[in-house]
Amino acid sequence: MKIIKAISYIIIVIVAGGWLIFKALTVDVPIGQVGVRIQQYGLFGKKGVVEKDFGPGWHRDLGPIDKWELFDSTVQTLEMTRETNRGDVRSVDDVKVQSADGYAISLDVTIKYRIASGKANLLYRKLGSGSKYKTIVRNEAQSACMGAFGTMKTEDFYNPDRRRQAATEVREMLVGTLGGKNINVIDVLIRSVQFDPEYENKIRRKKLADQEVELNKSMAAAERMSGKTQVIEAETAKLVKLVEKEKEAELISMKAETDLQIATIRANAGRYVTEKEADADLINAQKGAEGLLKVRMAEAAGEKLRNEAMQGSGGNILVALEAAQNLNITSIEVSTVDLDFLDLNAMAEKLGAGSGE
Repeated sequence: MKIIKAISYIIIVIVAGGWLIFKALTVDVPIGQVGVRIQQYGLFGKKGVVEKDFGPGWHRDLGPIDKWELFDSTVQTLEMTRETNRGDVRSVDDVKVQSADGYAISLDVTIKYRIASGKANLLYRKLGSGSKYKTIVRNEAQSACMGAFGTMKTEDFYNPDRRRQAATEVREMLVGTLGGKNINVIDVLIRSVQFDPEYENKIRRKKLADQEVELNKSMAAAERMSGKTQVIEAETAKLVKLVEKEKEAELISMKAETDLQIATIRANAGRYVTEKEADADLINAQKGAEGLLKVRMAEAAGEKLRNEAMQGSGGNILVALEAAQNLNITSIEVSTVDLDFLDLNAMAEKLGAGSGE
C-alpha cells in the first residue's frame, strides 16, 4: 500500500510539475488578439522580432529568451466627441477645425480601423509596443480632418453631400498615411457638426432677413396676382356662362332629334299595326266566305240526298211518319181482332207507307 501511495504522489507531482513547466514555457494568445514574439537572445534562432504573427492559442515562451507583445486584431473604433460620457477620452475630445471663412467648427468624428492581417510584427518593429499605434491613428485623423474640412466654407457644412465628400477625402488621406504603418482604415463617420455661436447668430439673423425679404416678395407678388385673379375670375365666369348656353342649346337640339325619332318610330309602328289589321280582316273575310260556301254546298248535298230518299220506299215511310206525327185523335175505339198493334208493317201500310217492296 505504501508503494502504491508513493507512486500516486510521484505521478501527481510529475503532472503538476509538467503543467507548471508547460505554463512557464508557453503563452496563451486569447481570441481577438494576435501575438508578436521577440527573441532577445540568438540561442534558438535569429535575434529580434520574429517575422510572423501568432494567432489565438498556446505558443512557446522560453522565459528571458522570448518576449511577447499582444495586439487587438478586431475592428477598433476611435471616437472623438464633445460628449464627456462617451468616446476614447472621458472629456471633451471633439475635432476642432477652422473653416475657410474663419469660423470655428466642432466635429464629432468616428474612425473604424484595424491592424493589417499578418502585419502586427511589422507594426511593432516600426512603432514599438503598447498602444502607440492608437495615438498615431488619433493624430493622423485630426490632421486629415483639419486638412479636408478646413477648405470648406461654413455654409458648406450645412450641405450633407459636401460633408460626405469631405469625410471620403479624410478616409483617403488616412488610407495613405496609416496604410504605410500597417493599419487598415475601414471608414470615417462625421456624426455631428457644431458651429461657432457667433456664426450661428449671424446665420440666424441672415435667415430671418432672407425670410423677411422673401415675405415682402411674396406679398408684392400676391398684390400683383390679386388683379390677375379678378380678371381670371371674370373670364372664368364668362366662359362658364358660354359653356352653359352651349350645353343648353345642345340639350334642346338633342331633345328635338329624340322627339323626331320617337314620332318616326310611333308612325312606323301605327302603319305596321294598320297593315297587319287589314291583312287579318282580309284573311278573316276570305275564311268566312270559304266556310259559308262549304256550308251551302253541304246543305245542297243534303237536300239532294233527301230528295233521292223521298223518291223510294224511304219517302213513303217518311210521309207515313209525318202523318202519324200529325194525327190528333183524342179518343178512338178499335178492335184488336181487326187490328194488330204488334204488326208494324201492317200499321205502316195503313198509314200509307206501302208494303216496302
